[in-house]
Amino acid sequence: MKVFSVWLPGEGSVGKRNRDRLPVLVQQTFRWNVLFLGGIALMWSGAWISGSLFLSASVILTALLGKLWIVPALMLPARLALATFSAELMEWELRLKGYREAGTVVGPDQEAALLRYMDRAGDAGRAVPSPVSGNSIPDPFATAFARRG
Repeated sequence: MKVFSVWLPGEGSVGKRNRDRLPVLVQQTFRWNVLFLGGIALMWSGAWISGSLFLSASVILTALLGKLWIVPALMLPARLALATFSAELMEWELRLKGYREAGTVVGPDQEAALLRYMDRAGDAGRAVPSPVSGNSIPDPFATAFARRG
């Protein structure tokens, strides 16, 4: 199972997804493509600001210190950190674009996770009776039978 964070377009967000009011799912994982391709893979994933900043910093570092042994020694930990925290960088860019976080969802793939989130968001609009009322013993079937109806 994979964990995704769900981001909804806010009031100030622009773009195609805002018109459709579709949520954006960001997978919380280590990104191997970012480890091997660096900023290009981050820009390919939609994080243009972070990817271009990393790509320009790596080009400047290579141009200044190209003949020294320290460049590969700096680039490997930098790419490891970028691949580890790429989901947070993508979420930061979504926040800059006006999106707001709506929670997390788990699913075997992105489509199933989106379906699970939409199902949960649809159930949030319906009133479900509480399985605990007063000091009595909670009814474990109250929620299950309330969803059937």
